[in-house]
Parts: sequence; C-alpha cells; structure tokens
Amino acid sequence: MPKRITAALPAVSFVAALALGSISLFASPKETWSLSERRPLASAPELSGKTIMDGSWFGELDGWMADHFVNREEFRHLRMLFQTKMLREHEYNGFIEYNGYLINLQKEINEDSVGYAAERFGYVWEKYLKKSGGNIYCTLVPDKSSLVGKYGYPTIDTANMDKMYEEALPFAKAFSLRAVLELEDYYFTDTHWRQEKLIPVAKYMLETMGRDVSLLDESFETEEIFPFFGVYAGQSAMKPEGESIRWLTGGFIDRLNVTDLETRAPMPVCDPENCDEKDLYTLFLGGGKGLVRIDNPAAPEGELIVFRDSFGSSMAPLLASGYRTVYVVDLRYAHPDVLGRYIRFNGQDVLFMFSETLLNNSRGLR
Repeated sequence: MPKRITAALPAVSFVAALALGSISLFASPKETWSLSERRPLASAPELSGKTIMDGSWFGELDGWMADHFVNREEFRHLRMLFQTKMLREHEYNGFIEYNGYLINLQKEINEDSVGYAAERFGYVWEKYLKKSGGNIYCTLVPDKSSLVGKYGYPTIDTANMDKMYEEALPFAKAFSLRAVLELEDYYFTDTHWRQEKLIPVAKYMLETMGRDVSLLDESFETEEIFPFFGVYAGQSAMKPEGESIRWLTGGFIDRLNVTDLETRAPMPVCDPENCDEKDLYTLFLGGGKGLVRIDNPAAPEGELIVFRDSFGSSMAPLLASGYRTVYVVDLRYAHPDVLGRYIRFNGQDVLFMFSETLLNNSRGLR
C-alpha cells in the first residue's frame, strides 16, 4: 500500500467515524426520558434567527447531542470505568462505591433551599398548628452519604445541617436519628432506607413521642421483588447487580385501613401490582400521594400528622402502631391551603420528618 494512503488512513477513519456517528445521531429514534438517570432528555433546539444570533441554539444543540448520541449508556459506563479503574479516581460525577453501596456524596448545604423549606414549614405552622395545641416534633432523615464521613469521605457538615433544620422548625421539639441508623439500613442502589430494617428506628421515634410500642413486637413477615434497581444504579453509570426490595406484612400491618383522602378511595399499605415499574419504591403507600390516612383499630387512642417526603412512605405504617389514626402529608403534592378540607387540626401530635436530600432540594415543596 502506498505510504501516502497509509498516512491518510487515520484521518479518513476519523472523518468516517464522525460522519457515521452524526448520521446515526440524527437518524435514530429519540427518547424523551432517561430511565437510568430518572430525568427528561433534552429536546431538539428551535432553530431561528434569534437563537442563532444570541448563541443559545449552539448551547442547546450541544446538550441535545450529549443526551441522544448512539450507545450513550455504554459510553457512560466506559467513561466511569476509565476514571475509576484506569485513573484511580475515588468518585465519578459525585458517586462512590463503598462495600457495594452506591453513594452520591452530598458535600455542601444548600442554604437557599433550607431557607425555602423553613418558609413553607412556617406557613403550615401559622395557618394550622399555632393554635392547635398539639405536641410538635421534628427529625431529619440522614442521607446515606453522611454515614460514610467516618471512613474519610467528604460529606456535608452534619452538625450544621441538624442545626439549620431545627432552626427551620423553631416551634418543634427536635430529636436525631443519626445514632439509630447504619449504612446497612439503606439500599445498595437507592437513596432510601429499607422498611424491614426500620422497626428499631420506629420504636425509638414512638418512645421519643411518648407512645406505646408493643405492637411493633408482633411477628412480621417480608415479601420482596427481585431485581430492584434504585435511582443510583443508572445515575452512577456503574451497572450494579440488582437487589431485593422488601416490605413487611403480618401483625398489625395487615389490619391497617388506608385511605387516599383526595379520592376517598381505600388503598393497600403496599401495592406491588400497581406501583411505578420504573421506581419500585412507590409500592409504599402509593408513592406520590399528597394526603393519606392510616387507621389502626388495634392501637390506643391518639392521632399523628406526619409531614414527610418519600422516606415517610415506608415509615408511616410503622408509626401507626402507636396511634389510632395517622395522617400522612406530602407537601410536594398537596398545597398547604387544602389541608383544612381533609384534616381537623385539633391537638394531634405532629411530626415533621424530612430527609437531608429533600432539605437540600426543597423547591418542590408547595
């Protein structure tokens, strides 16, 4: 082969690969949602004289191409392997793997987000709780990244986070869950905690609020779905093995009566048949429900109102062991102004139970 042709081969191969990649990019069908990353994918930018002149079209085109190039998931995985295996970097896009646990390191406190959450909590206090006369408590669910700080990984200032949360709820009696939670209480591939591990945590919470915990000593069984891939499985690009998602049955749990207050329809405590297949954690209390009531005919008198995020979906049924009625409120789906239509605020115990993840990203609160 002539030397001139041999010398040109790399350049020709590069141009051919670039052309083939471009043709594949524009010709292949486009998805609107990334299942692995749990986020919407960029839409094709609108081409106009204005977007060309102000440069926005080029920036949006770059984002669109990055979201839709062919075999994108495989390239994400290869890039992760290159950074973590070849370059020996400890994290990839903020993710680490520790003893099989995928962890998104939370390193900074978003003070603006905490401030917004404080404003929304204060609105609920002024509108409903200030004159209700009940006991009000608050507790913060640690992000599992904060549990690996003792192993040398960078994480948020947990003492400051706790302090800011308590200051956001000055009308509530605060108690901490940090001493009763371990990394093993969380899923390998997801941000959430495991319900089957939470009975000791629920006992601690109920005892702190002065409630009876005897029903939590009953015998329970577990049911499971395998495989379960949590939100970090795709976001980390690490392609971990699947795990099981489990939920508790038996004992008082089977005697609970659950109602979707917005539709007035009964619903199961856990519904694996009708949950979101893309997010199996929604099997707990129907996932994204704004207002749910749990009635426990076996519990002593008393009512509890739990303001919560998704972590509360698996914990609330366990807290119902200590109360005849538990109202479960998610302010991401139910605006505070409508709460008075469904709940009579009259001296109930109230618990604000939110995760560090939500507190650091609270703009979804209504």
